[in-house]
Amino acid sequence: MTDDPYTSTRDSGDRLDRVLSICAGIAAITAVAVSLYQAALARQQLRASAWPYVTQGNSLTQGQPYQRMVSNEGVGPARVRSFVVLVDAQPVTKWNDAVKALTGEGEPALGYSSFGRGSVLPAGAEKTLLVLPAGDRAVKFWSEAQTRLRTVVCYCSVYDECWSADSEEDDPAPVRSCPAESKREFAQ
Repeated sequence: MTDDPYTSTRDSGDRLDRVLSICAGIAAITAVAVSLYQAALARQQLRASAWPYVTQGNSLTQGQPYQRMVSNEGVGPARVRSFVVLVDAQPVTKWNDAVKALTGEGEPALGYSSFGRGSVLPAGAEKTLLVLPAGDRAVKFWSEAQTRLRTVVCYCSVYDECWSADSEEDDPAPVRSCPAESKREFAQ
C-alpha cells in the first residue's frame, strides 16, 4: 500500500472543515442563547419600569379627621379591576353603610371619593377614600376599623400582571387576574 499525499491532505482538510463547521455551529448557538437572554432581561426591565405597588392605610390624629387612603408606591400606574369593602367579613357597597355598621350612626355627613373598577392610580399618587370629621364618631370608626374593616384592591399593571392588595396583609399578592365581583363590589 502506498501513501498517497493527496489523500492525506484531503483527509486533514476534511477534518479541518468539520472542526470549523462545529465551531461555527457552537458560535451560532451561543449567539442565539445570548440574544434570548438579553431579550428576557429587557422584558423584565420593561415590566419593572411599569410595576405598580398599591398600599392602604388610615389615620386619625387628635383633633383631626379620620382618613382612609390608598396609594401607589410603585413606578407604574395601577389599573383598578375591583375594590371590595368588608365589615365583619360581609361586603358593603357604600361608605355610609360601613360607617353605620362600625359606629351605629348613619348620618351621611361623609367625605368620600369614588374608587373602584376602572379607576387608575398613577405612580406616586395617593387617594383619600373616606374622610370623617374629627370627633367621637371618627374615633369610634377608627377604633372599630382596626379589627372589623377590611378593604381589598385588585389591580393590574399596563402589562396585565395583577396583584391583590388586602388591608390585612403586609404586601400585595400576585394573582392571575382580577375577576369582577359584582355582588361584593364597592359602588361608591
